[in-house]
Amino acid sequence: MKITKRSNIYLPMVAMILTVALAVSASAQNQVPFKGAMQGNDTDSNFTANTVLVTTSGTGIGTLVGQFSFTQETTVNFADGTDAGSAHWRAANGDSIDTTIAGSGEPTDPSGVTIRITEIHTVTGGTGRFARARGSFIVERLANAVTFFTSGSFHGSITSPGAAH
Repeated sequence: MKITKRSNIYLPMVAMILTVALAVSASAQNQVPFKGAMQGNDTDSNFTANTVLVTTSGTGIGTLVGQFSFTQETTVNFADGTDAGSAHWRAANGDSIDTTIAGSGEPTDPSGVTIRITEIHTVTGGTGRFARARGSFIVERLANAVTFFTSGSFHGSITSPGAAH
């Protein structure tokens, strides 16, 4: 009898694990390319001895979103050149994508005026057709430390719009 009771417990557990595994696999198949170009302006504030808060606002054009605007806030660590923060990307119709950011930057020349920045954006959700979206993309951009202008491109993949509904 103990054997029967154990198999009665294990069978539902195996079914649940398989259901979750298949659901994760199905959602991974709904990833579509996400790429485009962006430009904007940085504003530096909240300086400490080791960090600065950088707020970037701008516009761009990309697959799945068309023309968009974005804002992001990152804390840049001067000691190791890394940054971390979050961003909000808004399509022209108001649908949006939210991300967390982990990145790094380094000067491209001895003067330190131009900084090459690479950031990994991990999609944490959104609104409208991007509700419950997942995925990630890489932003590669140049920033000017004198004019505070930044521009670049992004590429990666996210959940197909509406697939998470």
